[in-house]
Amino acid sequence: MREGVGAGPSRIGVGVEAVSPGSPAERAGIVPGDRILSVSGRPVEDLLDLHFMTSRSRFTLVWRDASGTGREKVFRLRGEMPGIFPEPIRVRRCRNRCIFCFVHQLPKGLRRTLYVKDEDVRLSFLHGQYVTFSDLSDEETAKIVRYRLSPLYVSIHTTDPDLRRRMLGNPRAADVLRTMRFLVRAGIALHGQIVVCPGVNDGTELARSLRELSGLRPGLRTVAVVPVGLTSHRAGLPPLRPVTPDEARETLDLLRALGREFGKSADGEPFAVAADEYYLMAGRSVPGRRSYGSFAQIENGVGLVRRFRDEAASLFRRKRWPGGGEGGTVVTGRSASRLVTGFLEEFSSRAGASFVAAPLVNHLMGESVTVTGLLGGNDIATAVQGNVHGTLYIPSVTLRDAGDLFLDGLSPEEVSRQTGVPVVLFEPTPRGFFHAVYLRNRPENH
Repeated sequence: MREGVGAGPSRIGVGVEAVSPGSPAERAGIVPGDRILSVSGRPVEDLLDLHFMTSRSRFTLVWRDASGTGREKVFRLRGEMPGIFPEPIRVRRCRNRCIFCFVHQLPKGLRRTLYVKDEDVRLSFLHGQYVTFSDLSDEETAKIVRYRLSPLYVSIHTTDPDLRRRMLGNPRAADVLRTMRFLVRAGIALHGQIVVCPGVNDGTELARSLRELSGLRPGLRTVAVVPVGLTSHRAGLPPLRPVTPDEARETLDLLRALGREFGKSADGEPFAVAADEYYLMAGRSVPGRRSYGSFAQIENGVGLVRRFRDEAASLFRRKRWPGGGEGGTVVTGRSASRLVTGFLEEFSSRAGASFVAAPLVNHLMGESVTVTGLLGGNDIATAVQGNVHGTLYIPSVTLRDAGDLFLDGLSPEEVSRQTGVPVVLFEPTPRGFFHAVYLRNRPENH
């Protein structure tokens, strides 16, 4: 055994979860439970290190097996992948106490994983999760640049340092503009978001922040403007109120004016874009697809309605529809009820079966929460019991991790038992619903 190999705490390095059969790693004798310690003399701290360091055709791997014995082998790859599946990232926790943090507004009794707040640039790169850069270390910054972790997604909220620290509840939060300037100059692409809290960072403050941020273009590709989400579980938290319809209209007017001022990037990407919730609250139609560019912020609720409408129009251009579709009730949040109702009316006429929307009140989070994805299983079961004709169709966005459960821990099977009707999950898109109706052999059906 080489000097130092196998010494130290058991958490050094990265654990091996699985190994591909017949892979170079299996041929080298690596098995699940081993720990990868270094690659070509450089320590391995996480799956990103392992991925990037083993992307070369030749490297030396040092690992420790389950008995604590250190082992070493030179890998020479000829178009192969090493075949190592490492353990998940140990998530870096968020130290901020944002005045609008949704995790702090969750009711008690939900699954433990829902209360975890992360502040991890690796998850931002891998999964598009937003980070604040409030305490980004020099080591993390160097890793971003070294591995070209791009794009990253940044929660900005305001460019006023003092106001931002108050909003983050962190008096030591770093200057986000300084960090973003460094990363942009290093060639890292960024997407930002501003969560708008009425009376805090809206109106003239929002306009000022966006103008200052526009100076980071084109490295800062887009900024999503999102209304604050508030539940009924804010006891002991700073007082905040929801955005009103009039304020939604004022924000849309502001963003339209700034859009003319900023213009689009060379590839047609708009800079400051409003979340769909603003249009729904304001009672306005969403703009055309060109207003969303590459739909870079769609996971943040920007452009979902436009994409839904365009996909529905494409679906309804089908000249032939399969027969045998069974009607039923479709669960939706109240904010999307008009969109879903209109779609189902047209769908029913094409399918020759009746599909009706069931817009539900959210008792789990509070009536002010109107999005579909935050509905609980008990709210669904209680609201529709005795009122379902045919099948109960539930958008899959209502399910989370831990074995495809609703936020309150209920399973689709339990909803089916409580309501006495079959439950079918579907991807919340027009085509996803079409497939759920006509392709009933999918494994997610219940």
